[in-house]
Amino acid sequence: MRRFGNLAIAALVGAVTTLSGSDVFAYCSEPSAPSCASSYGGFDDEWDFDRCKREMDSYKDDVERFIGCNNDEAEAAVRKARDDNESATSEYNGAVEDFNKRATGE
Repeated sequence: MRRFGNLAIAALVGAVTTLSGSDVFAYCSEPSAPSCASSYGGFDDEWDFDRCKREMDSYKDDVERFIGCNNDEAEAAVRKARDDNESATSEYNGAVEDFNKRATGE
């Protein structure tokens, strides 16, 4: 009986993780593998196997969203760096022009 109580808790944890997934990935939080994937021994029954398979499918979706989120953040960082570099270059070029005007007495 106790073993099935633990399974119910694990199923509940998996359901909560799945429901809150969209909130979690707003910050690109890396998902954790479901505990059922690395439990000792075989599955107790078909229900146990099916439940773990659903958790693994959900985990796969969570990992794909995490990777997409990370890629989006990386692309945004590259765009920002490019914009910052262009801005610094433009500011430098303006300062050089001002210096040259001053040096030639314009």
